[in-house]
Amino acid sequence: MTTPVEPAFAEEMAIAAIVRSSHDAVIAKAVDGTITFWNEGATTLYGFDREDILGKNIEVMIPPEYLAIERARHEHVARGEAESGYRCVRLHADGRPVAVVMSMSPVRDENGTVVGLATISRPVSDQETADARYSSLLEAAPDAMVCVDRRGEIQLVNAATAAMFGYTREELVGSPLEILLPESLRDVHRRHRDEFFRSPAPRAMGVGLALQGRHRNGTTFPVEVSLAVDSSAEGLAIAAVRDVSGLRATEAALRQSETQLRQLADNVDIVFCLYEIDPLRYIYVSPSFHDLTGWGPGEMLSDVDFSQRLVHPDDWERWSTTFFAPTMSGLPARSEHRIVRADGGIRWVRSYANPVPDLNGPVTRVVTTTEDVTDRVEAARALQEAEAAARAANDAKNDFLSRMSHELRTPLNAVLGFGQLLEHHLVATEYADYARHVVRAGRHLLDLINEVLDIARIEAGEMTLSLEPVAVASIVDETALLMQPLAADAGVTLAVRAGAADAYALADRQRLRQILLNLLSNAIKYNRAGGGVWVSWLPQSGGRVSIRVQDDGPGISPDCYDRIFIPFDRLGQEGSGIEGTGVGLTVTRGLTELMNGALTFDSQLGEGTTFSVDLPLAAAPPVATVAPDTTAPRDEFPVGTRSVLYIEDNEPNVRVMESVLALRPEWRMIHAGLASLGLELARAQRPDLILLDVHLPDGSGLDVLAALQDDPATANLRVVVLSADASSQQIHRLLNAGAEKYITKPLDLTEVLTLLDGIAGAKEKAVAQ
Repeated sequence: MTTPVEPAFAEEMAIAAIVRSSHDAVIAKAVDGTITFWNEGATTLYGFDREDILGKNIEVMIPPEYLAIERARHEHVARGEAESGYRCVRLHADGRPVAVVMSMSPVRDENGTVVGLATISRPVSDQETADARYSSLLEAAPDAMVCVDRRGEIQLVNAATAAMFGYTREELVGSPLEILLPESLRDVHRRHRDEFFRSPAPRAMGVGLALQGRHRNGTTFPVEVSLAVDSSAEGLAIAAVRDVSGLRATEAALRQSETQLRQLADNVDIVFCLYEIDPLRYIYVSPSFHDLTGWGPGEMLSDVDFSQRLVHPDDWERWSTTFFAPTMSGLPARSEHRIVRADGGIRWVRSYANPVPDLNGPVTRVVTTTEDVTDRVEAARALQEAEAAARAANDAKNDFLSRMSHELRTPLNAVLGFGQLLEHHLVATEYADYARHVVRAGRHLLDLINEVLDIARIEAGEMTLSLEPVAVASIVDETALLMQPLAADAGVTLAVRAGAADAYALADRQRLRQILLNLLSNAIKYNRAGGGVWVSWLPQSGGRVSIRVQDDGPGISPDCYDRIFIPFDRLGQEGSGIEGTGVGLTVTRGLTELMNGALTFDSQLGEGTTFSVDLPLAAAPPVATVAPDTTAPRDEFPVGTRSVLYIEDNEPNVRVMESVLALRPEWRMIHAGLASLGLELARAQRPDLILLDVHLPDGSGLDVLAALQDDPATANLRVVVLSADASSQQIHRLLNAGAEKYITKPLDLTEVLTLLDGIAGAKEKAVAQ
C-alpha cells in the first residue's frame, strides 16, 4: 500500500525536479558567495562539474574587471532587493568569457531572513547581441535619433535627443513628435509626415525644407533631418535630427566675410585678380583695374593674354621669368615692374601672387594683388640722386678741407718751425717773449684748424678711433698736470678728486685726452679770479664711468643752453678778450659720442658748471712688459754720422728742417725737391731716414713710397711722412702703404727731435752688437 505524500512535500519535489532539469543555469550561493547548488544547465552553460564547483566562491567565475560591479550587485540582493534581466559576463571553465542574461533573488528562511542568493542565467542570443549593438550605436550617435509611428507618436529616442531638446526619455516616449517643433511648423510637419508614410522613401540630411527644432524652454534652433523606414517594424520611421546652429552661423559669417572682402576689393586702389591656372582663365578682376591701367576689367576677363601685353617691353622678360612662370606652376611670386597704360603712360607696379590652397589636390587657382608704386619708385630715385649729390658735395667738401688743411698748415709749419727755433735760441734774451708770442699765436691758429677739421671728419663719419682700456686715474692726472700752468696764470685752483684707482674706460686715449683738455681749458678760461676747478670720476650703474669737470665760475645762463654745442657760437664771450673759437664743445661732444659715450652738463647761474663725460667701463688690460730704453745719449754720436733724405718742394719747410737738424749735428740732411730726384738719391745714398712730403711737383708721396717699397735696394729704408694734409683717410692710406710714421705739419720740434734721437740710438746699438 502506497503511503500518501504530503502536498507541500510533493510541490517541493516537483520544483526541485524542474530546477535540476532546467536548461537555464540555476545556481544557489550563501550570503558570503559560497556556491551551494549547481544544476545541469549550469554545467552545460559554464562547463564546471557540479562536484568541482560546489563549495567554491562564485567570484572564481567573475572576470577581474567586473568584480567590483558584481560585488555591489551581490550586496544589493543580499539586503533583500532582487535584480532581474541584466546582462553580465561570466567565465567558462576553459577561461573564455560567456555573455549571459541573469536574474538574482534573495533566499529567505521561515523568519524572512536572507540566508542565500539564487541566480538563473541563460546565454545571450545573437539577436539580443545585435539588438544591444544597435542600441549602443544609437546611443553613441551625435545626432538625435527619434523613432515615430504613423500617428507621429514617439516610440524610441536616444540620449542625444534628450540632450538636444531638454526632455527626459520618459517624457518623450509616447508623446507626439510635434512637441519638438515650433507651433508654426506643426501643421506643415503633419502633412509631410502623412506624405512620407503614403510613399516612404529615404531622405538625405539637408535635402528639402529648412526646419527648426524647439527646445523645452521655448527657444528654437535650425535643424536638418534625414528620414528612413524602420525595417524591423511596419509603420515606423526613424528620423535623424542634427542641430546646425553652428553651421548656419558659420555660413552667415562666411557670407558676411565674402561681402566685406568683395566690398574691400571693389573700393581700394589695389587691384585684386583671381584666375585658374590650367587652362588660364580669369574669374574676378576688381574695378580698380581701370584706375590703374585705363582699361576696364572686362579686357582681362575676356582675353587671357591681356596681362602680358600690359607689361612694359623692357621689363617683360624679367616679369615672365620671375613672376608669370612661377604662378603658372602654382608657386608664390613677387615682381616690381612697369606697365603701359591705355593712354600710353608708364606706371611702376608691385605685384604679389599667392596660390589658393586646395585640400583635394594640386593648386588650381591663384590670387594676385597689384598696386601702383610709381610715387615711391620716383621718390627713391630722387633720394638716390640727392644722396649722390650729397656724397659728391661731401667729397668736394672733404677735398676742399684737405687742400685747405694743406694750404694752411704749410705756411704754419714755417711760422711754428722758425718760431720754436727762435724760442730755443733766444732763451734768456730780451726777444724770448716775442718768440713765445709767435709760437703761442701759431699754436692757437693750428688748434682752430684742427678743431674745424675734426668737426668735418665727425660729420662725414670719417673720424677713426682706436678704442682700448684707458686708466681713468692716469688720463685725469696727465691732463690736469698739463693744464696746471694755464690754471696758475689765470689764478684758478685746479684739483683732482681721486676716484676708484682701478677704473678703466673704453676709449681712444688720444681723443679722451683732447676731450678733457677742452673741458679743463674752458673751466679755467671762463672762471673767475680765485675760482676753482675740480676733476673727479665715479663708476655708474649699467657698466659706465662718469668723468666730471666742475667749476665754481659764473655759470651759464639758461637762455644759452640750446646754443652750447653750436660751432663758433661763443655764447656772448666774443668781446671778453678770452681766446677761443667756439668749436671746442662741438668737437668734444662728437668725439664722446663716437666712443659710445655721452656728454652732459649742469649749470647754475652764479654758482658754476659741471660737464660729465659718460663712457663704457672696461676691464683692466693685461700687464705689459716694458722693454728697457735703448736710446743712446745724443752727445755720443760723431758729427754727420747719420743721414736724412728730405723730399720736400717748399723752401721755407726745407729751411725749417735744416734749422732743426742744426740742433742735432750728428745728422746731415740731403734735400730733394722732386719725387724723381728723391728716388734717385734714396737708391744712391741709402739714408738712415727719409722724410717725405705728400704733395710734390712731379708726383705724390704715395707714388714715391710705392716705388721705394718695390725696389729691393730701398724697401727696408725707414720712411716718415711729413705733410700738412691731416685727413684720416690720407694718414691711413700712407701708413698702410708702408710709412713708419705720419707727422702732420706744422711740426712739433720736440716730436721731430725725439724721432731723430730714437733712430740714432737704435742704429748705434745695432753697430755695437
